Amino acid sequence: MTLRIGSAQGYYGDNVLAALPMLEDNQVDVICFEALAELTLAILQKDRLKDPARGYTFDISLIASKILPLAYKKGVPLITNGGGLNPLGAAQAIRETAHKLGLHGLKIAAITGDDLLPSLDALRASGEALAHLETGQALDPSEYPLVNGNAYLGAEAIVEALKQGAHIVVTGRVADPCLYLAPMIAHYGWAWDDWDKLASGIVAGHLLECTAQVVGGNSLAAMDAIDPYDLSRLGYPIAHVEADGSFILTKTAGLPGVVNLGTVKEQLLYEIHDPANYMTPDVIADFTTLHLEDLGDDRVRVSGVTGKPRPTALKLNFGRLEGYLRELIFTVAYPQAWRKFEQLKAMIEATWRGLPIERVEYQFMGLNSLAGSVATLPDDPLELVVRVMFSARDEATLKNAVRLLMANGLSGPAGMSISGTTVGAEPRVIVGLFPTTVQRQHVEPELHILEVE
Repeated sequence: MTLRIGSAQGYYGDNVLAALPMLEDNQVDVICFEALAELTLAILQKDRLKDPARGYTFDISLIASKILPLAYKKGVPLITNGGGLNPLGAAQAIRETAHKLGLHGLKIAAITGDDLLPSLDALRASGEALAHLETGQALDPSEYPLVNGNAYLGAEAIVEALKQGAHIVVTGRVADPCLYLAPMIAHYGWAWDDWDKLASGIVAGHLLECTAQVVGGNSLAAMDAIDPYDLSRLGYPIAHVEADGSFILTKTAGLPGVVNLGTVKEQLLYEIHDPANYMTPDVIADFTTLHLEDLGDDRVRVSGVTGKPRPTALKLNFGRLEGYLRELIFTVAYPQAWRKFEQLKAMIEATWRGLPIERVEYQFMGLNSLAGSVATLPDDPLELVVRVMFSARDEATLKNAVRLLMANGLSGPAGMSISGTTVGAEPRVIVGLFPTTVQRQHVEPELHILEVE
């Protein structure tokens, strides 16, 4: 029987309630919620610094209270990596909610094993280089305090959880498309070395993982095909997967959205470096062999995906406390706006001379904040909105920097103004990213089962 997989989350804060129409109308057999990114882990780490019991997404409470009761009733498993840095804490929160709702007999699976920070010394002793993926620099734990280190897990533990009858599976850092691959393997019994089928499942997961993007959201291909008033209620995507790995991508019936060759191609190429070698923990997928067929009625068939053996190493991201960050937003205006900016910049540099500020960057919002150095700037603009970003190792330095700069309120360039909101803001901790790889034999996923009595 064809397996129908729904996608109801593409990032932390996405509209997870989009799962409800899929459930209410019996359109899916399983629903996945993909919540994590490198940025998300940094956000969750900041939460955990304030409260060690946190570390998982707040979306977990919505899923548990608003979606899980109906999914449990209909026998539709839910899979989420919203456990983030604390899958066991998330699972316990789900169990407490489920108990209050009377969901007796509910089985919750929590998957851990992605956190390698406690094993750092052993990894280094074993000869792991832990070299930065871009610079080649070896990880130096003494340079900045390390707060997390999460490897990208694959589908294996999720498959086992589903085989054990889990009604909801909560993971940490599982690679995005592997969330979707897992129910395919569990349903069809695909072999772990059936590379073409696994790769096809990864392609399906990749197309599903960003929810609205493949149904016309954030899309140039569907820019004129969707009423702008419908963008906030798009029907999230569903894949109908066959036993051979081919699948039809569609969307939640009865809701706005567009699925066609254009939207599928846009998402297919999203975040892809080498289409012939899309690396995941379970398989290397080759996108260059696949075939797309527009079947009409918001249905696109995908077939012909091929795969290669899985990589020997897994991606591993370390989070480092790299100090604190502040921003101030100034405005200067015509005439001679560029001259006034140079005065503003000189005033800032002189005021902060001697302070241990590590980095200062300037952007012109609306002119080059997206395009950077390739942007063509106007000769004599009517106004410049100047975003000043600056960092230091400690909060006190940044607070002092702002206080000193505000003392120049009537001494700056003619007509200079500043956003009061940015003046009153607090320094933000910087959780920097150190991406590397680790040999997969050092990573052991662990499955924990919690039941609601």
